[in-house]
Amino acid sequence: MESNTRIDMITESSRMDTDSHTTEPSCWSMSTPFLGYSNQKCEESNACTQDLPVQRCQTRPDANASTASYGDDVYSKLSRINGAINKMTPEQIQKKLAEFDLNTSGVKEVLKKRLKNYYRRQRMVQCNKVLSEDERMKYDYLVIIDFEATCSETNENFMHEIIEFPAVMVDVRNQAVCNVFQRFCKPTVNPVLTDFCTTLTGISQSQVDRAKDFTEVFRDFEEWLSLHGLGTKYEFAVLTDGPWDMARFLKTQVELSSIEYPWWAKHWINLRKAYAAFYACGRVNLHKMLDDLGLKFQGRPHCGLDDSRNIAAIVMRLLQDGCIFRANEHYREGDINPNNGNASRVPMDSNTNASLARSHVAHSSGHKGHDCKVEG
Repeated sequence: MESNTRIDMITESSRMDTDSHTTEPSCWSMSTPFLGYSNQKCEESNACTQDLPVQRCQTRPDANASTASYGDDVYSKLSRINGAINKMTPEQIQKKLAEFDLNTSGVKEVLKKRLKNYYRRQRMVQCNKVLSEDERMKYDYLVIIDFEATCSETNENFMHEIIEFPAVMVDVRNQAVCNVFQRFCKPTVNPVLTDFCTTLTGISQSQVDRAKDFTEVFRDFEEWLSLHGLGTKYEFAVLTDGPWDMARFLKTQVELSSIEYPWWAKHWINLRKAYAAFYACGRVNLHKMLDDLGLKFQGRPHCGLDDSRNIAAIVMRLLQDGCIFRANEHYREGDINPNNGNASRVPMDSNTNASLARSHVAHSSGHKGHDCKVEG
């Protein structure tokens, strides 16, 4: 990576204290080039067409052939490849992936998508096809945020305040975590943490007592974005595990702190939506995404920074498999009233009036590695 054109990989302390503003090197990096980032070309595999009904594409269209028919020919061949892959067993798909030195972990839906995307990218390279705008990644970086908030096990009217503000920066081109931000925040409405909250999140009363208030932490975060050129020199998007970090928790907190809702949170990526659309499966929670990709949760569940790191691991696997991320959630003034739990654009489950904390009790015994959130 060239330090004068990209963000340097930095190694700093990752202490879990109120002053942590930390990063780790690219221990989460993936090795496969991401074709969707630009018009870069990968090496053609000699085994690309073996055992599948594919004919080698012409290096250039016939002079008498139209561009449309040339494109139709390519996609017709890809359709036949996809049909053949659909009939393969997971073991057959894994064997083919291994031939191409690709990752063989994951459930059948994941494996199928990975192999189909590989062939698709190879055909594009062989046919010198220029990527369309929709086929290119528009972001240089993804910033993964997973807030932790104050909570009560029994009080349904409890006002949730952000007490941990973590962010993990993923370099899209290099598929690596390149920087990490983490601060704790001092709550003001309910300054004393409940025993339930401390047990669930691992955040102690002394940590929030020593912390800055949210307004200062918010300013630190925006300075962190600016320091790395995000939003100016580089394009980026915020990514979360569901809609509620931005649409509920951040909205509630900026209103409590008399801060204008930030521009960078008005459009964001809901990972659950992106994952379900890319792998053509139903929406699943964080733990199920990790399981389906053959990954294990690393760290402490219900720690915002550890949750964010695990979300980053999923994101990098999707990038490796060829996912083109696009913002799929949008904030509009008046969308959500955090005091009554009603949402006009983001669906909730049937138990709309249940407290977020009680929802967490149910999730904590299941697969969701998050705190004080509810997801429809």
